[in-house]
Amino acid sequence: MPDLFSIVASRPVTTGITLLNFTMSIAAMLRQGLYHKWILHPYSIVRKKEFLRLITSDFIHNDPIHLLINSVMLFFICGELEKFLDGRYALGSLIFLGIYLISHLTGATMATWSNRKDFEYSSAGASGSILGCMMSFMIFAPHFVAFYLPVAGKVENEFAALLVIVGLLIYKWRSGNELLDNELHFFSALGGVSFTLIFYLFLL
Repeated sequence: MPDLFSIVASRPVTTGITLLNFTMSIAAMLRQGLYHKWILHPYSIVRKKEFLRLITSDFIHNDPIHLLINSVMLFFICGELEKFLDGRYALGSLIFLGIYLISHLTGATMATWSNRKDFEYSSAGASGSILGCMMSFMIFAPHFVAFYLPVAGKVENEFAALLVIVGLLIYKWRSGNELLDNELHFFSALGGVSFTLIFYLFLL
């Protein structure tokens, strides 16, 4: 059974992103001024040219539970994608970083444009980037086992991302949680798929 050091060493970029998530999220929770400065707020991005929000919004979270859930998904799901790519391509970790960043920036940019006139709209968290990576992994390795469910057993990549999307939709419908941004999730997933298809068509 691999030890913690070998697990971390197999996913260096994922580990760095996870640590950055924790550091910035905790700082934003302790200082609300940072949270409001770093959150994705399209009105401020367009009207006040606060473009840094397009980057920082991925690394802050609304509360400890939000941070914990996304960090676990990030480290294990995105980490498996990085490990998979690193085992097949010379620059696998950099390819993973490209997928992650394009997924995030596509979601953040499209959500910003769509909500540029809505002062009340805001969003934060890494779930869009994670979903983009899951969609990418589905294309790279559709039959890779993503996770196990208690009754259903193993769930392969070709179904994993779709199950997560359905779960998010059901959760938002049942809970009425307006902080759950399915619009951004959709565009981030589109970013992950687009990058992966371009990689296959032009970079392989």
